[in-house]
Order: sequence, then C-alpha cells, then structure tokens
Amino acid sequence: MKKTLLGIIVLSIFTASFLTGCGEKKADVPATAEDGILRVGIVDGKDRFAKNEAGAPVGIEADLARRVADAGGYAIRLSLVNDSDALLSGMLNGEYDLGFGRITDTDQRIGNLSVSVPYGKGCLYLATPKRNYLNCLTSIHTGTLGFTTRTEGIKDEVNGIDSIVNQPYTDISLMSDDIAMGNILAGLVTEREAISMINDRVQAQELLNSPRESYVALAPEGSPLIETVNGVIGDFRLEQAGIPNE
Repeated sequence: MKKTLLGIIVLSIFTASFLTGCGEKKADVPATAEDGILRVGIVDGKDRFAKNEAGAPVGIEADLARRVADAGGYAIRLSLVNDSDALLSGMLNGEYDLGFGRITDTDQRIGNLSVSVPYGKGCLYLATPKRNYLNCLTSIHTGTLGFTTRTEGIKDEVNGIDSIVNQPYTDISLMSDDIAMGNILAGLVTEREAISMINDRVQAQELLNSPRESYVALAPEGSPLIETVNGVIGDFRLEQAGIPNE
C-alpha cells in the first residue's frame, strides 16, 4: 500500500511537470544534428552525478544519457566538459544534442534552451572563512552576503537574506578571496561551487533549511528529444523511489 501511494505521488508530480510543456508550439528542430548519433555534453563534477573513470564518463548523468540513446535507438557520443559555462556554450553553439551538469531550473542562463523535468535535487551552501561555522542567516543583521549567478534564481527563498546586504559575483575566485579577507561575511553557492572553493582559507557548510534546487537536462530549443528525456527521467525517478515500472 505504501509503495502504491508513493507511486501515485511520484507519477502525479511527473505528469504535472510533463503537461506544463503540452500545447506549446515546437520549432522544426531535429532530435540530433548527426543522423543516428546522440551527442551529449556532461559537466565533470567528480562526484556521483558525473566523473571520469578509466577514460569514460560514469555516474547518474552518464547513465541517464545512455538510457536516452537506447530509448531513441541512437549511438552515443559522450563528452565531459570542465564546467557549466562550457556546457551551455556548447549547447548554444550546436555542439551537443543533450546536456547534463546539475544545471538548475532557476538558472538564469538557460532561457534559450528546452529543459527536462527534474532528475535530481540539491541544497545551497554557505562558503565562509575557515573555522567560521555559519550555516544560516536568520541571526545575522550586519554584513554582506555574496551570491553567484547559479544561486540568483533561488536566493530570495533563503530565510534571513533580506536582513543583510546582497552582493552579486560573476567570478567565484574573487568571491573566495573576499570571504578569506573578511570583505564579505559569506557566499551563497551551489554544492559544486562550494566544493571548488574549499581551501586552506575558505570552508563551506550546507545551508540550514536550504531551499531545494531541481536539476534538469538541456536540449536545443524546441527539440523533440526532450520528450524521450522526460520519459527516461520518469522511469529513473520511479526506480529511485523503489517502485517497479510496470
């Protein structure tokens, strides 16, 4: 009974997300630029979502990409890229038919791309000077909080953010330096940004009661491939919930 109820909830969420794209007129865009080949760009996060192992991409995102290729009857060409900027540039330049990189559905840079239903979720983090274990903002009334473009779409949901000055950063290394030197109180960052910032002067902690970010796959605007991706992600989410796909 519990699995049945959970199945209804998961399927309802997936169906609602899928139907939001129904009724929209799609551009005449082919699923793949090369006949029979699915070109996929994936950000190398060096984590369970994506990493290089024995010269090949592995992880959740690589597995999803291979499932999409199987479902569409494509051969697959996987490319690991260093960061989300490189992935988005490749998507907009037509290098990839599909992209993964723990890009959030609130990311300000994805306006000209089609996005899938979510395949995962994550939290925001606070980067602070070493040995400063700040994990919330509700008790802070002075100081400056830096935030990155990756967190801009969700930062207003953070409790206490209105009580202190907010300062945007496009350069994460500059934010890290300002944190270490005490020029700003802390930095609001994604998990991957937090990992990249940790050093002998800066640490990071998961934000208490953090709003959850939804990760989505990307395709060229109007690509019919997104329907196949949504179906694969729906099956994946059922598996994660322990529900047989019958």
